Amino acid sequence: MTTAVSSDKKLFFDELVKVVGRDWASMDKEDILPYCRDEVSQALKVYTADYVVMPADVEEVQAVVRLANKYKVPIYPYSFGVSISSAAVPRNAGMMLVTRRMNQILEINEETMTATIEPGVTWSKLIYELNLKGYEVLPLGGGPHSGSLVGNFVLGGGNTGGIDMNEEVSIEVVLPTGELLRTASAGFIGHEKINPYVRVAWGPNLTGLFRGSLGWFGVVTKLLRRIYPLQKIQDRIEIAFDDFTDCVIGMREIVKLGICRQVYGLDQAQIAIIGATPELCTQPEEYWKFEQTLPKYMVIAKTNCHLEEQKDIYRKIILAKAAEYKGRLVTFTGTTKKALDIMEQGSSDMAVRYLRHNPHLMAFVQLPPSMLPGARKKTLEILDKMDFHMTSFHNKVVPPRIWLSPWERNESWLMEQDIEFDPLDKVSIDKFRKFMVVFFDEMANYGASQINAAFLRRYEDRMMPTYINMLKGIKKMLDPNGILAPRQVFKDI
Repeated sequence: MTTAVSSDKKLFFDELVKVVGRDWASMDKEDILPYCRDEVSQALKVYTADYVVMPADVEEVQAVVRLANKYKVPIYPYSFGVSISSAAVPRNAGMMLVTRRMNQILEINEETMTATIEPGVTWSKLIYELNLKGYEVLPLGGGPHSGSLVGNFVLGGGNTGGIDMNEEVSIEVVLPTGELLRTASAGFIGHEKINPYVRVAWGPNLTGLFRGSLGWFGVVTKLLRRIYPLQKIQDRIEIAFDDFTDCVIGMREIVKLGICRQVYGLDQAQIAIIGATPELCTQPEEYWKFEQTLPKYMVIAKTNCHLEEQKDIYRKIILAKAAEYKGRLVTFTGTTKKALDIMEQGSSDMAVRYLRHNPHLMAFVQLPPSMLPGARKKTLEILDKMDFHMTSFHNKVVPPRIWLSPWERNESWLMEQDIEFDPLDKVSIDKFRKFMVVFFDEMANYGASQINAAFLRRYEDRMMPTYINMLKGIKKMLDPNGILAPRQVFKDI
């Protein structure tokens, strides 16, 4: 059965096709729906766009945005990958503007140690191409610097320009009116080609305005970010802990040594779901036996060395510090070792392993490390009170899986707790929805912050009025027609 299309929608779509070509625009639901869903959408309200469009370059993005202004069609920017935390759902219908065709690494500059990329460049592609030249983007997890993911360029969702502001040098962004803006030294006419490499230039750091904005302020079309030398000798040290507090504090002290290129932590259930083979996931008893061989908690510390002697000294220092907090060296073999080997590479295989259980909310908190055990305890108390529990492939109850990452030089840590639900079980869905409300309220009371502008919808009444008014004022100035991502950050605009 063919659904009738209004004359206005048809007229807009015809003009859209003239901009990008018939192969790159659609009104068909089967083309649109993949970009309107995320990990938690099966438990929440479903939103559907009217169009999906995939422009090839910045000029086409500008033309699409101007056309949307002409017809007052909302735009929800989407880059590449999987959306999380309702970061790109089309709450006002309209158009999903998908930038995945813009997938070129435009420059790897070894002198300035920067990479210039388009928004469709995936995490794994950037890592691979940099590694060929002996460089890397700073991995997720704290070393002596700050660093994290490429941001929503890899996670999909809102076209943010990245969540790691200190790693971004400059961006090129199409504003809600269709005008073009370049930030930092690239804002000087002609310097986008001569010298776009100065991060703080010409006054305020405008790049930061678009960090985590979910496409609310503009569509990022180019990002210049820092890269780091990758030495020939890499060492990965796995350290087991039996107690969560020992794990967190030991991990904090390892980071403070200042010699690691990456440090992160996982719990037993998280290690198991990443390390298990697909066959093992179909054998409950064998999966249970496998999980029980793993550490209750584990810290992975990686170093980047010029010499074997340096590697050995670093390893000795790290293990001595871990031992002060009851940490001990562990080693893995076989398929588990292989899974850990590729974990930082951002491959599709690892993404499938990480997400292959039930749909889940990555329930984030950002806190100083000493506050994380308290946040974990409160989370478990909420779940117990609601009689809401997770199981794994062995069909036994496990606490929510944990991922720990030092963030922003160690003053703030990210703790992810994976809260799962059964999409075919109404009771599970109802508990999941109730948990979200209670959890974020309790965590805010405890002092936890968030990394994603999508959470402002939950926290608006807790924010300083001056903070909210300034954001809304900037939005009104940049987007007079309310075209970009309406209701994505605040409920009313």
